[in-house]
Amino acid sequence: MKNFGFFLGGLSVVLSFLTACSEVDEITNDSDNYVSIIGSHDGYGSFMNSRTQVGGAAESGALFMEWTVGDMIGVFSDKSVNNPFKSNNTIPEANTTFSGEMESGDIPRYAYYPYNVNATNIDAIPVVVPTDQVYANENSIASYDIKAADVIVNNGSGKYKLNMRQMVSLIRFEINLTDVQGFGVDEKLVRVELETGAPVSGEYTYSLSNLDGGLTPVSGKQSNSLNITFSAQPSLESMVVAYAVAVPGNQYNKEWNCKFITNKHQVVFKTRALANFNAGSYYTIPLNATVIKNNDAVVEDIPEPEETANCYMINTTGEHSFLATVIGNGQKGIIPGAGFHTETAYISPKSAKLLWQDVNGFIDPLYVELRSDGRCYYRADRNTGNAVIAVYSGENQTGEILWSWHIWGVGDEMPSDDVYTNKIGDQFTVMDRTLGALSKTSEYVTLYQWGRKDPFPNSSVYYVDGEAKEIETSFPVYVSQAGTIAETVQHPAELQKYIDNFHGNWMAETNNYLWGDTNESKNVYPDYLNATTACAGWTDVKTIYDPSPVGYRVANKFTWTGFVKRSDGDTSGVSGTTSRLDYINYVKYENGFYFKRNDSDTEGVFYPQTGCRFGSNGTMWSAGQNSVLMRGGTAKYWSASPHNAGSTSEPYSAYMMIGSYTDINSSTPWGSENKVKVYDYTSSRRDACAIRCVRE
Repeated sequence: MKNFGFFLGGLSVVLSFLTACSEVDEITNDSDNYVSIIGSHDGYGSFMNSRTQVGGAAESGALFMEWTVGDMIGVFSDKSVNNPFKSNNTIPEANTTFSGEMESGDIPRYAYYPYNVNATNIDAIPVVVPTDQVYANENSIASYDIKAADVIVNNGSGKYKLNMRQMVSLIRFEINLTDVQGFGVDEKLVRVELETGAPVSGEYTYSLSNLDGGLTPVSGKQSNSLNITFSAQPSLESMVVAYAVAVPGNQYNKEWNCKFITNKHQVVFKTRALANFNAGSYYTIPLNATVIKNNDAVVEDIPEPEETANCYMINTTGEHSFLATVIGNGQKGIIPGAGFHTETAYISPKSAKLLWQDVNGFIDPLYVELRSDGRCYYRADRNTGNAVIAVYSGENQTGEILWSWHIWGVGDEMPSDDVYTNKIGDQFTVMDRTLGALSKTSEYVTLYQWGRKDPFPNSSVYYVDGEAKEIETSFPVYVSQAGTIAETVQHPAELQKYIDNFHGNWMAETNNYLWGDTNESKNVYPDYLNATTACAGWTDVKTIYDPSPVGYRVANKFTWTGFVKRSDGDTSGVSGTTSRLDYINYVKYENGFYFKRNDSDTEGVFYPQTGCRFGSNGTMWSAGQNSVLMRGGTAKYWSASPHNAGSTSEPYSAYMMIGSYTDINSSTPWGSENKVKVYDYTSSRRDACAIRCVRE
């Protein structure tokens, strides 16, 4: 092997500037009846999650690109071998060197950014310009940066010089509504939705040997839509400038439908583009009082937003629908900087499909349809059961799964709520049944890996495409090479197992924010149960990954502390199985405990023995030589809270454990007779356990 160093000399990469226009002249329109197009063609200039960043903006609006620390480019040798090269800068720099290795005798021929390990053909470098983009500040658009070099100059001594050129166009929004009647200074910009006259996003390839050929569309993977979500929701008290990346192409005189959405209004109008889009150029779209007037824009009040979730409850047959363009509980469910798979709660699906159901005939698989209003419609032929419906990026259930939802048929009546009083007197309002239960007292429910939104049945069979599948001893497991959240989104009908088995986690890197409660206090008794910190609050918001219906979220770890009388919240330390029952605050046992909601409760709330699924192979857990499945014998109920295990790196989470029941001094096949722990933490996050939902 031999080492090379690449120097990007003289590379103040600019997204655009207005001087020395060579192919596209400045075009403006005084009437503002059209999109004002300003451009230049001098060039404004995945897998590794590399990206450049914005180093500043010129007076003209040009953005100067800098290389971030550790940026990765791909370098093809004359033998067409794709090699990763890493930047050597220790701070963001416009000019930097890159280091990497190539086979001895190979000569560097082409370079591209960002590096993609799956790029194997110099004439088909795969790239994606997202339909849904997120804007927080100028650096946001750098995440979508695409550039390449087809000239590499040998400077001698193993050093080479190259200049990158941009392969995409840039849209610059200039939004000034301060003089528009009806808009308040307290309004915030939420989203821009564009429907253009020609493709502006989608999947493409390009040839390193013919960069002038631009981007080549992948068949059927383009979109005329471009949606920008403003994660920081900037105030409209002054002009807002923002950017988005677009595919170059013929747009001149094409009609555009534009929608600008604030937290109080939406502005809708039609316009026409005044220029074609060229790579390395930027194009300005203004929104101001003149544009609104001259384009006959319609300004409407925003209706009260529809509450969304990952689970929708129904109790009637017939047609139902849900909003399929918003994931989870929407933008409010994204915690900035928490390492989620996305920063926008908006998606643009093209089709939908029923993945599975646990009651045959619950949902009609032939009557699941994504319509033009962005809603997914389905027909329920029964009002009891569980099902999962997914939406896809392509027509006819093709492309990637963008999101999925749990449809929960609860029976004739919607669930009600109970109020629990915990050990220190704090109260929780809790759903009267386990999530996914086929009735209020059913042991058949849905189970969840910690931090995921996706339900898994604990039944003996479930139904896929109308065919019964035996699942008592196994369930599909996706073996992940990367251990990412994005993979779970694309595989909602499978348990996920990280290939390196990172201490039983389904993720490669532990993320404690997934269900919105990062309280990692250690399991120290008796302080855990008695301290004033043992309160009803969560540390963060309900997130987009929370599997609960609208208005609910996964229980806090302090929810169940009133169920056990012992100061450590654990009956297992009591000798004798019948003696342990004296330390459980319950009314009766009928295939599950009826725990007392408070000291004077005479009815109790039912917690069935739901069992769990083992995350490594999908089986329902068994114990000892009896190999008895644990549904009906034991249960574990996840909380939203992680656990700080102290000296170990295990990614534990807090849960309530309910052992098997016996009213005589004898053993059971499960070996944990009358043991209840209101706080346990030894189960792996990849295991699927039950959930009880608590009011937000």
